[in-house]
Amino acid sequence: MSINVLNRKLLWGRAGNRCAFPECTQRLTEDLGTEESEILATVGVVMGEEAHIRSARPEGPRHDPEYTNDKLDSYQNLLLLCPTHHTLIDKNKGAGFTVVELEAMKASHERAVTESLDAGEESRRELSERMVALLLVWEQKMHLDEWENFTARLNHPIPNLSDTAYSRMSEAGSWLLKMRWPNQFPRTGRAFRNLHHVMADLLNHLQLCMESEDDFFWQLRRNYKGIGWDPAAYKTLFAEFQRERFLLYVLLIEATKAINWVITEAASEVDKFYRFDQGLVLMRDGDGVFKTWITRLEYEPGEIADETSAPHPGKDSIVNFLDGGISSNAHCFEGYDLSVIAREVKAL
Repeated sequence: MSINVLNRKLLWGRAGNRCAFPECTQRLTEDLGTEESEILATVGVVMGEEAHIRSARPEGPRHDPEYTNDKLDSYQNLLLLCPTHHTLIDKNKGAGFTVVELEAMKASHERAVTESLDAGEESRRELSERMVALLLVWEQKMHLDEWENFTARLNHPIPNLSDTAYSRMSEAGSWLLKMRWPNQFPRTGRAFRNLHHVMADLLNHLQLCMESEDDFFWQLRRNYKGIGWDPAAYKTLFAEFQRERFLLYVLLIEATKAINWVITEAASEVDKFYRFDQGLVLMRDGDGVFKTWITRLEYEPGEIADETSAPHPGKDSIVNFLDGGISSNAHCFEGYDLSVIAREVKAL
């Protein structure tokens, strides 16, 4: 387990970016364990250290075998210190400072920081903390750590999906629909509203075009299969399959862009270190055997410059665009750069 963005937000914000050791006023910079942090340290910037009150290691300072693992990297077990005082409290395996003393030190320091803030600053800090917590809930609802695999299944030549994955995405779509985003983060709220529209279109399309193979597995409907010798009907039904397949691909691209827009705006507006380590989500394409592509997808600046409209043009507009090509040639969009279709739709 590692220190997540919310625990880090709480720790640094409530400590005021300063060492919690009594009478130490050292201002600290976050050490993310990256090359950038190493460069900052070499030029004399004092890097803050997220010290554990109770060590995770049995031989470590103040280790408590009854303290559960899920709490070890939590805010309540962390203390923000400068390197000098971190070394001091852990000296001789932490013999000089008890858990109770360190918790009191932390509480006293944070109380002093809070008292130094006016009502507006305190309100903004609390709202920012809650927004970071909400972002983590969103990540869990969307199962962002599985997004690459989710897209791989649906970008397959015969798109397929487990019943579990569909249920998870459906629940995420319902959650997005009911959410009310704080006015204090307007860009992030706008990105979330756009994501809701994309997910609504994607889920609606999945509901309409997928058929059950069994109780656990769905795949794109292929009505052109097994109809016997009927060239006219085959042509019509195959064109329908192509329309549904390429619409699904475009909506997956739009969903990936929309997710990454949320991440980018949240990192800019809510917390500068949001997903600093994980970065954006990627989309996987190909048949998974002979050809596989992993793609980073984001909206172009021009797509989000107009604050009066959403980047996502909507399912109906995309369908009309696809129909224009598929009606004359069912293979029209084979090899086409589908990531630009939404832009082309909006340009019409």
